[in-house]
Amino acid sequence: MVYIAADEPLPLIEWQENVSVFCVTKLSEGEKRVHRQFSRPFVYYLGSYEGCGCGFSYDDEPVEDEDDRRRDAAARESVRQLSKYLSDVVRRGSVEMYACWDGDQEAEPEERLEVRPDFFGGETFAFKEKLFFKVEGGVV
Repeated sequence: MVYIAADEPLPLIEWQENVSVFCVTKLSEGEKRVHRQFSRPFVYYLGSYEGCGCGFSYDDEPVEDEDDRRRDAAARESVRQLSKYLSDVVRRGSVEMYACWDGDQEAEPEERLEVRPDFFGGETFAFKEKLFFKVEGGVV
């Protein structure tokens, strides 16, 4: 699960089954407990091509078949769109993010990082669980 919080409302991106590779949606009733992680009032859920945070992950393992190729391309595009979205929203101020497994929305973060949008990407990428980010504008 990946969440984002800001000082002002953020643009929503609707989830469309078998079409979307990135979405930003309002929290479900059960997810609202994640608010405790943030100092910002506007909190949203971020989804990858899989609809959840799991698809924000790819590595440098060999692509062995068409299914691997499709998943790898979709994961890379999900992360690329996440990074682009963050680049756009941090122009108005920093945002906070929290990544966790479902059920850990209230768990204390195990690590806190200050990053820029270009942190999300590269040759390999995956969210670690119970990780809190402050994302600021600019490039490294």
